[in-house]
Amino acid sequence: MKFVDTDSETLQWFPTFMQWKSADEREEWAELCALAVLHAHDENPKRRRIKGLRKLLSAFVENLSDLTPADQAFLFIPDPDQMPVPAFILMVESEGERGATLRQMVQADAASLVRPVELDPFTSERLGEGLRSTRYWSTADDQLMVTVRYGWRVEDVGVDLCFYMVWNDPGQMATYADAVDDFARSLFISDGRQV
Repeated sequence: MKFVDTDSETLQWFPTFMQWKSADEREEWAELCALAVLHAHDENPKRRRIKGLRKLLSAFVENLSDLTPADQAFLFIPDPDQMPVPAFILMVESEGERGATLRQMVQADAASLVRPVELDPFTSERLGEGLRSTRYWSTADDQLMVTVRYGWRVEDVGVDLCFYMVWNDPGQMATYADAVDDFARSLFISDGRQV
């Protein structure tokens, strides 16, 4: 089975499961992530701070599969004092005309509240030429949201791949846009899975 992996060395992106085998497995994952994030920002984080972040991360990833259809997820934690942002991956067998499929994956023609969907070519050394879109939209209670999507057709393995994030803070998305682009370029398709 094929999975998407990364060789990013930043302590901001953490692979996570969409569903957990047990609460203990989820808690262990959350503890490791909390320790990594806090030690990256503070040489000696207080135990209370570690426990607080562990609880937040555990609760955050408990029901990721309820949020959106996806095959895999990463959690973006650029700062321990900000809410993490999930990043999702969908991978399907290649189908249809490449250009039209990529446009559909990145929602290039979807309605956008503030301005038309921003669509740009996006190249990754490992995944090839693809597209990146930025789309602003509004929730039922008028919360401004932004979705950033990347799409590739990876011919040598015959799959279409979409990597996407939904932000409830467009300013935060803009702040981390380069970090997200860098992470997207670090992705590759692997035959094994590591979490």
